[in-house]
Amino acid sequence: MKVRVGFLGPLGTYTHQAAHEYFQDSVIYNERKTIAETLESLETLDYAVVPRENSIFGSVIETFDGLKVLKRGSIQDEVVLKIQHCLVVKKGARLSDIDCVISHEQALGQCQKFLAERLPSATTTGMISTAAAAQKVSKSQTLNVAAICSEICVTTFENLEILVRGIQDQNSNYTRFFVLGRNPDINPSFTHALLRVTPQRGCTDSDTTFDLTELLKTIDLSVIHIDRRPAPVSEPFLDTYFLEVVSSSKKASEWPEQLSQSISRVRGKGYLVEIIGRW
Repeated sequence: MKVRVGFLGPLGTYTHQAAHEYFQDSVIYNERKTIAETLESLETLDYAVVPRENSIFGSVIETFDGLKVLKRGSIQDEVVLKIQHCLVVKKGARLSDIDCVISHEQALGQCQKFLAERLPSATTTGMISTAAAAQKVSKSQTLNVAAICSEICVTTFENLEILVRGIQDQNSNYTRFFVLGRNPDINPSFTHALLRVTPQRGCTDSDTTFDLTELLKTIDLSVIHIDRRPAPVSEPFLDTYFLEVVSSSKKASEWPEQLSQSISRVRGKGYLVEIIGRW
């Protein structure tokens, strides 16, 4: 039986492309409508792929909201994908044929320079997603409509071809994606870990501001990324922190023990701490 992978759909999205770059054609892909549904798919599927952060727009809030209540599975790897928008047309169409360009509003906005210089007379129309735009072009009976979308769309939908690659205004647009496994094998040589940390009563009190510096001192590891979301409890203004830590030890064999000791120290201060990812 083939491995099954859930991803934030629909087919043809950049999350689909990231999943395909990681797993290739060796798995069955299952699209989900939301990030929450994608994470929940680990109840029945083997893996799930969700966006973590974009180099321009920052962390994906919906992903961390899902991770704060994640009960099944854990992060086992990540994929970094360069977001490269392509101008996709019906096979046989030329640039001179195009008088309408469709895509998600964000993608249209990210390609304004190309549109102004190469298709100044073309109208633009927003779609629910870049993939939906590609699918509409695929079904079009004419050659005058083009879509701005990901490269994978030409293999996902019929009768499409890429007219121009890399039409985005900025070439430094990257997105990191988490690869989660339902029952992941822990790589013994892992160097990264994601900790989910939530203060409890006794760690702080309502009369003082929570001191993140003290938490970082207690962890005493190299922290390269911090995300914060409201904790899933009824107490107001209590937050859950996601801390990505990395090994700073020259001996790989020492890292798991350092991580374990750090977690013990933090728990000793009254925090809830869980490792929700190792890669």
